[in-house]
Amino acid sequence: MKVLFATDGAEPSARAGTLLRLLADPARSEIVVLSVSDFDVAMREAGKHHHYSADDAHAAARRAADEAADALRGAGFERVESRVEDGDEAIEIVHIAETEGFGVVVVGSGKETWRDTVVLGSVSGSIVHAAPCPVLVVHRAPSGDGPIRVVVGTDGSAGATRSIEAFAGFADPARCEVTVVAATDDGEQAQSHLEAAGGVLTAAGFRVETAVVPGKAAAVLLEQVEQRSADLVVIGARGVGRFRAKVLGSVSDRVVRHAPATFVGR
Repeated sequence: MKVLFATDGAEPSARAGTLLRLLADPARSEIVVLSVSDFDVAMREAGKHHHYSADDAHAAARRAADEAADALRGAGFERVESRVEDGDEAIEIVHIAETEGFGVVVVGSGKETWRDTVVLGSVSGSIVHAAPCPVLVVHRAPSGDGPIRVVVGTDGSAGATRSIEAFAGFADPARCEVTVVAATDDGEQAQSHLEAAGGVLTAAGFRVETAVVPGKAAAVLLEQVEQRSADLVVIGARGVGRFRAKVLGSVSDRVVRHAPATFVGR
């Protein structure tokens, strides 16, 4: 799968890189590490060098991309390249994902504490709303070398199905412990959703548990994250589109705001 990993060299991007290295299947991953030299990068470099320079910003973006690519190669990923573009970060990331057929975009959150994250309006939020493919948004990376604990939310929707299929093609089954959760008051319908989602993941080699939990989807998924000390939630998004999208208050938005990391697609 073609993966676009966007990094600016800051700590949130480092956390995203850590989860990417732990989660993705090296044998199936073709990764482009992208750093965008934009105004924010230029101003950060201006603070260090006491003058504004587009060349300094471009050099900083190049360092960020190359260092992240080297870390991936050191973790066993062979098909990795680094790339620098100039422009607006969110627009460049979405444009490249659209025009070059990427299957997943990986970004770090700009907030330091995942519980307090407000994603809407940030670069990561714009990418979630606009990207043509699933987006892995990372607030917090797992600690230690244990398996990645994944909660997969399913409601039978097309968006959830596409997210699950994309995750199955992206993640390394040997590195994951997966629980598929259906939040509903209709047990019979939920069981059907679980069987369909579990079938996709099992066929891809994942070890899967399932659970039907009564309640509202966002609350149930976040409770499951707490109970299972999960590292990642996989969920579908509805009603999102180009940068005009407004999903404030939706299930996907709430989960992306508060889960340690979310793999969200539509």
